[in-house]
Amino acid sequence: MNILKTKIRKIVSIAILPLVFGFSSSTIADPDTIELSFSKYLDKRMDRISAIDKRREEVFRKFRRDGGRQAQRPRDALNSSRFQTEWANERLIPNIDNYSVPTLISEMMKRGIDAANPEGFDGKIVLEIKDLFVANFPLAAINSFNSRMKGVVKHYDSSGQLIAEHKVWTALVPKFSATRNYKGPNYAYLTTSGTTRVGPVAAEFTAKALEKVFPDYDAPDLVFLRPADTGL
Repeated sequence: MNILKTKIRKIVSIAILPLVFGFSSSTIADPDTIELSFSKYLDKRMDRISAIDKRREEVFRKFRRDGGRQAQRPRDALNSSRFQTEWANERLIPNIDNYSVPTLISEMMKRGIDAANPEGFDGKIVLEIKDLFVANFPLAAINSFNSRMKGVVKHYDSSGQLIAEHKVWTALVPKFSATRNYKGPNYAYLTTSGTTRVGPVAAEFTAKALEKVFPDYDAPDLVFLRPADTGL
């Protein structure tokens, strides 16, 4: 009985950590491996942020251009079949119906954890996102002069003990590729998406978070493709 009580206390203590530090624990990625939470400010606005980002993702998948649907021309729809780049969001979330910002970030973390631990990961990662800003995002709450993210990543062992805690902050510091058929390990976006969508800065942020937890792991991060290089 005492052993059972101890286990319950450990589980509860992990669950309430986000609340203690002013985070919402409503967003759970994979409760056995990953827990994702946002500050109360972001959590309150996350449905709206996700809705906008999803609409932009829908436009991109159809036209291979960033921005609003009204900015597209009928012939732009042909762009979607002109080359075979594995675009980040489609690689991580093939079904657009499942798309949301929390899901995107969670999938980036899950992919990294699996790659860093090919024989299986025995522990838990808690990612707490405090700030999220995207330059020129059409929502004043996260619109800013540049794209950046800030938060904390925590690593727990299988018994619920905190192993390490790291602050994480990033702006956009991408690599570039001139190929129109990118299929490498990093997350491919058009350069124009850096100031219009959440994915690019999320790719940089999750890469830093993963490398804090797994110092010997080269996590996939952002790679930009220029529209001119891809023929768009």
